Amino acid sequence: MIMDIGRLFELVGTTGSVIMCASSVPQLIKTYRTKCITGLSGTYLAILMIGMSFILSYALYVKNIVFIFGNSLSLTLTGLLVIMWFRYRRTEKNID
Repeated sequence: MIMDIGRLFELVGTTGSVIMCASSVPQLIKTYRTKCITGLSGTYLAILMIGMSFILSYALYVKNIVFIFGNSLSLTLTGLLVIMWFRYRRTEKNID
């Protein structure tokens, strides 16, 4: 039986969302283990959070569950990275 094209693209979108979310996990783990944010740009994180917030707003407007789920999870993971960036930035400044 041939898969409906809509379902195929929903699967592709869901897979992409999962991959996008998973891409931040190694950075989260590394930052947490090393307690080091050297090389991690605060500007990048801020712009990324703004962009994800805009995409999430749009996804909520169009009621697209795939993008709502994916962007909510990505926003949460990036938010954790921002929290670590602030926390460990203070630690690195105290060491110097």
